[in-house]
Amino acid sequence: MQRRSFLAGAAALASAGRAFAQGVGRGEIVLGQTADFSASRAAIAKAYAQGAALHFDKVNAAGGVNGRRIRVAQLDDAYDTPRALDNARELVERRQVFALVHSVGTGITGRLLPYVDEQGVPHVHPLTGADQVRPPMHTSAQTFFLRASYGREVERIVEQLHTLGIRRIALVYEDEPFGHGIRDAVQAAMKQRGGTPAALGVLPFNQANEAAVAPAVAAVARGEPAAVIVGSAGPSVEHFIRGYRAAGQGAQLYCLSVSNVERLHKALDHLSRGIVVAQVMPPVQTSNLPVVRDYRAAVAARAEPGGTFGLEGYISAHMIVQALHAAGREPTRAAFVQALASPALTHVGGFPVRFRSEPREGSPYVNLAIVGPGGKLVQ
Repeated sequence: MQRRSFLAGAAALASAGRAFAQGVGRGEIVLGQTADFSASRAAIAKAYAQGAALHFDKVNAAGGVNGRRIRVAQLDDAYDTPRALDNARELVERRQVFALVHSVGTGITGRLLPYVDEQGVPHVHPLTGADQVRPPMHTSAQTFFLRASYGREVERIVEQLHTLGIRRIALVYEDEPFGHGIRDAVQAAMKQRGGTPAALGVLPFNQANEAAVAPAVAAVARGEPAAVIVGSAGPSVEHFIRGYRAAGQGAQLYCLSVSNVERLHKALDHLSRGIVVAQVMPPVQTSNLPVVRDYRAAVAARAEPGGTFGLEGYISAHMIVQALHAAGREPTRAAFVQALASPALTHVGGFPVRFRSEPREGSPYVNLAIVGPGGKLVQ
């Protein structure tokens, strides 16, 4: 009797060990996140993670996914690519997480793509719109994007400027893979319409201070543009805008979705008014889509500040939970990837989350809004 009990216990432990090897235990599913929680993209990464946590916490409070709570193991990479790859190895090879989620940055995503394919680990919704790391330019069997590409954002901005008759368009971008992708997209969109940028301003990588942006301010001002596309993220955006306005320049400013509207208004106050910002998520305060209403309710219940990056994280977590349910009571990584690629998963609470033709590319949603009084976006 004791021998039978021992063998049954050993078998159960072995079974649990096999499940835990892919981040699935009896009581939890462990996801891993490497992201910038301390450097220039920290505000973005934290808001994205908090939005995701709102939905994961709601699911956990209701009993989890098939009785398993969702836990996210987080490591700070400080927006440093080698460190992010080391973090991914720690999470996948030593901590044995089920999937990697919500990495932040183009260069970091680019380094993770071959690694996740080599390891066979799902890589869900890295926060980048860079065309060079997503289909059709690059396809990873394990990677799924959520937000629309920067190419689509840039095309929407340049299209509007040409509709308004504005041809003298300058670009400021950060000297790293994200910024290079924006530069290429702007040049391609303008070339298609028979033009070239009136000026290019280059921001040094991951250096957010007034002295660092001064050369870019001067370069753009010399071009005398009617509009400036700011192809950066984090504090460098605010420093450039403040310096540009202090230099007496009045061109219309266009920012990408990663510029973080809440931070723009907080840092720039009245200087943020009138800035046009590309949006890859529906408006948080005014949208009537069910998933946005749910997000507003979750934010209000926690008395937390809501925002576009929080909403994006919330929608991502919603998709992850749906895919985990679809992967079955004993989910595997392969079943999870299959669920994320399912033709049925095209909308979440009314929001389009992907293209039917390419499930890994991301949402087609892009809109433009202008920062109004009090930092509110006006469509």
